Amino acid sequence: MKSLLPIRGTRLYVEEYNNTCEEALLYLHGGPGASCLDFCYHQALELSETVRVIAFDQRGVLKSDPISVGETFGIQDIIEDCEALRIHLGIRKWTVLGHSFGGYVAFNYAVQYPNTVKRVIFETPSFDIKSSMRNFIQSALPIFQSLNHQEGIQKCNQYVDGDFSASDLWNAWGEIGQQLGEHRDRLYFKGMNPEVYNELVDRLVPPGELWERGQIHINKLQEEGEFFKSLLPKLHKLTQSSLLITGVFDPVCTVEQQETYRQQIPNHSIVSFDKSAHFPRLEEPKKYKQAIISFIKQN
Repeated sequence: MKSLLPIRGTRLYVEEYNNTCEEALLYLHGGPGASCLDFCYHQALELSETVRVIAFDQRGVLKSDPISVGETFGIQDIIEDCEALRIHLGIRKWTVLGHSFGGYVAFNYAVQYPNTVKRVIFETPSFDIKSSMRNFIQSALPIFQSLNHQEGIQKCNQYVDGDFSASDLWNAWGEIGQQLGEHRDRLYFKGMNPEVYNELVDRLVPPGELWERGQIHINKLQEEGEFFKSLLPKLHKLTQSSLLITGVFDPVCTVEQQETYRQQIPNHSIVSFDKSAHFPRLEEPKKYKQAIISFIKQN
């Protein structure tokens, strides 16, 4: 089922699979502003053989209704939209799966609503934007060096060391990522050709107005600044069973974040994907499906 559902004064684009199954899984996309489309293209169908799967474009993103320039919007709105969607769909409890920035949202949702979030799955999440952005910049440096791109080398060296805020590094990575051009995708993928991914996304939703509307979503989250705050000191607050999915070549969920997760969260599991970077669900799809279903069945 694909539909626009009225949720808290807007309409969210929702895809739902196997709605007769009692065990439910909510997918939260990353970005910010990345959409649920690539998850739904493959994994939603695969996972729905065992569980009920719900995925949606977050408020203001892609196929959901746009956010107006004067509208108030922040991370808490995404959290409340999740809970309102659960009630709308008549689901008592569900497992929440968050990818990248979606992992940040999933953690806060689970902590705020422990009675309705049954389990949490983190796929290459960022618990600490400052750590993630610094690692991106460090990872970009050897690429610039291999290209003899002096401006890029200088920019990376400027930010690799020094006391910069999460916001500073986020903005710096935006500039550095643009300078990398087509080489930027090399940091996100290991087990698949990034061109295949880009062609898939463009085929599902061509570049244009639908994607552009998500910029307001991104800008307002940046202005609010909540997602720049590290979750590392708060990880111990998670009471649900959780699974951390990591990619060996992923630049986002750094070693520091993985170690803190391992130390601070008592009831946890970790599955590492040796051939993946930031998208294990696409790079090693069979292993990904198995890891998700196994975790849900065991917990």
